[in-house]
This record gives sequence, C-alpha cells and structure tokens, in this order.
Amino acid sequence: MIGRPDAIAADLPLVTIVTPSYNQGEYIEATIRSVLEQDYPRIEYLVIDGGSKDDTLEVLSRQSSRVRWISEPDNGQGDAIRKGFAMAQGEILAWLNSDDVYLPGAVSRAVAALQRSPSVPLVYGNAEYIDRAGTVLGSCGHVEPFDLGRLINDLDFIVQPATFFRREPYSAVGGLNAGLTYCLDYDLWIRMASQRGGAAFIPDVLAQVRVYAQTKTARGGMARLDEVERMIRRYGRKTLPTEFEREMVGELRRQAQGAIARGHLKTGPVAVWRCGRYALRLARRRGFRWVVRTAVRRLTCRRRPSP
Repeated sequence: MIGRPDAIAADLPLVTIVTPSYNQGEYIEATIRSVLEQDYPRIEYLVIDGGSKDDTLEVLSRQSSRVRWISEPDNGQGDAIRKGFAMAQGEILAWLNSDDVYLPGAVSRAVAALQRSPSVPLVYGNAEYIDRAGTVLGSCGHVEPFDLGRLINDLDFIVQPATFFRREPYSAVGGLNAGLTYCLDYDLWIRMASQRGGAAFIPDVLAQVRVYAQTKTARGGMARLDEVERMIRRYGRKTLPTEFEREMVGELRRQAQGAIARGHLKTGPVAVWRCGRYALRLARRRGFRWVVRTAVRRLTCRRRPSP
C-alpha cells in the first residue's frame, strides 16, 4: 500500500488502481511510476498481467515491495480488470492501462471531486495525448461536461484513464462487461451514469493517453465500430452515436475504395451501400448545408496541388 498510515490518511478513502498488462514492457515502468509518485496517501495498486513474454515481469519484480502483482493467463483486458477489482479493498476504483500515465495530483483531485459530489458514481477529468516517447501531442479535445443524452447519442467524451468511480455503484451495475473488447469502458460509463446518478466533470488534466499504431483502438477498424453499435442499441439508440457514425462513413469509404480497386465485386458494392446508408443518416441530422460544406471541402482538398 502506498502512503503513510497516519491519522490524516486514515480519514481518507482507500483508492484501488488496477493496471491490466500484457507484453507492455516498453511502457509499463512509466505507468507504474506515475501511480507510485501520486501525492494521495492511501492507494492500493494492483497489476494484473496476462503472462507476458517480454521484460514486463522483470519490471514488476523490481517493484514488488510497492506493487501487488500477479502474472497468469487471462481472457483479455476486461477479464484482467474484473479480476483486479475482485481483489480490491478500495472504496474508490480506477484502472490505468499499461501504456497510459497519471499526471501528478490526479488521484487527490479525483477523490476531492467525489467528496464534493457524494451522489455521483463517477468523476472524470481532462487528458492529453502522448506519443510512444511520451511527447505531448495535444489535448483530448472531445472531453466535455457530463450530459447523458450526449454520451448515448453523440460521442464518448469520457476519457478512461482520467476516470475514477465508487466501488458500490460499480458492483451494483454488474461491473465491466468482459465480453466487450473495444467499448467496455463506454458501456460501463453509460450503465453507471444512467442507473446510479450521472457523473461529475473535473476540468483539470489528470492523465495522458498514449497513441500509436499498435493500440487496440487504432487497430479496431470495423470490428470496433460494429461492437459500439451493438452495445449502444441496449440503451435505446438504433444506430451509432453521431461521432462514431462519422468514423463509420470514413472507414466504409476506405473499405469500398480498396475492394473496388482490387476487383472484389461482392464486398465493394456492399461497403458502398453501407457507407451511403450511414452518410444519409448523418445528413438527415446535420442538414443539407452540412452535406454541401463537406462535399466542397473534400473536392477542394483533392484539387489542391501538393506542396
């Protein structure tokens, strides 16, 4: 356990942070350090490793006095996080993936926000993107104050590593759905917010999200978008949230262009039809002016000479 067991610390809630890990030796030391260097005095930190074959276990062995960890085969990220939370003793929970990091003071700010809003099940803050080397690329511009309708119908504006939640409502809604691969966090936010009383937004930057070509989100493609659409239908939305729908149009357009270029006469037309269907839905919501502006912008970009 991190921190001093003094009288002040004893009055504060215990926070359990779980890091799911598998072959992330390149990044996990920075992740661990970002947790151990937090100024909050009561943190329980668990790393649930899926049996890594790289140098992850060597890194974990060096931290055994401060980090509780196990390494054994599991059924993926959701299974590892659920396993960690089942072992947790904290009143407040969070998970930090093994390639992301907390910024200094993140845990203290999150706990303070939860104490200011005792009726909300979760709080979330801002975050920023970093590259493989840890260089800041920019802020996560899609983060915004909480609105349940926006969360279901438009976009997932809650950044996972900048989110902390109470143990009781997490358990009450059934915890993470380990059957999901790409949107298990998005699904959890909706269930907790809709069933247990919303969420609170912290304007501070709490975490950094590492972006690179090998991440699950970057490699998800159509499988990720199809999973989001199946998930969101459980909450009354008949099609993808608007921002995901825009992603789907772009993904299907690339898929159609590639299939037609390769002479795939079956998959190409299907992709074109699906692309048109999603684009029409977007157009109906955005209006005729949005369609014209988008078309003009794309034509202008195509005609613009290369530098």
